Amino acid sequence: MEVAEEAFAIAKRVFEGELSQTEGARQLNTEHGVNVNSAKIMITVYGKMVRGLEFKRALSVAHMSYFLARLMSDGGTNALTNPVDALWKHIKYYEARNNVTLKSLRDLHSSYLAIEKGISSLENLNESFDKEIEKAINTPKDERQKRISESSALPRTKPVLVQVYERNPFVVAEVLTRANGVCERCKADAPFKRKKDGSPYLEVHHKTRLADGGEDTVANAVALCPNCHRDLHFGEQNKALHRASW
Repeated sequence: MEVAEEAFAIAKRVFEGELSQTEGARQLNTEHGVNVNSAKIMITVYGKMVRGLEFKRALSVAHMSYFLARLMSDGGTNALTNPVDALWKHIKYYEARNNVTLKSLRDLHSSYLAIEKGISSLENLNESFDKEIEKAINTPKDERQKRISESSALPRTKPVLVQVYERNPFVVAEVLTRANGVCERCKADAPFKRKKDGSPYLEVHHKTRLADGGEDTVANAVALCPNCHRDLHFGEQNKALHRASW
């Protein structure tokens, strides 16, 4: 990624008026072996991204990813607004012109759009929605109904960066086998059977969350009915009391 790093640094100097585009391209060519025309494209794309303008010639996905990461590192998430917008304009232009789908660039755009919008994970999104619900409950009924009437019946979408843990299926299988169809918290039978195979429906829950450093082990997992599982996540009792009850 040395070329991308140097291209970013030189493009930034060109954008700030310290070098001409020709001087910057010549430096990339002489010191790093980058074709002069390719160097000019890299410099041009940087300037278009910073200003939020459409660009027609693109960088590689790896170089584009580096530019976005550096822009965010230098200026924070607020500095992503124009670059993310510029990338989307390029994607739409290129796809329409060539009748293709730029999946890798679309994935890159979605990731940085999610960062720019402040939605870093599904968990953050759920926490944010819970706060909105609490605020809505405390809003007077007439105001709440007014807001509903003014809202679109069709839901909007939000970009989300999803990070999931790759869980061990053998741990899940062992815990479900151990439970033998009985919730390991309330000791009630599973509330229903799965349509696909008739097995009792229980959900495997980690006592200490994986996100909190918990291990994906049989000892740290328990099979629960849906009610108990939801209670552990959203009920009034704290998690320490839940863990102490196993």
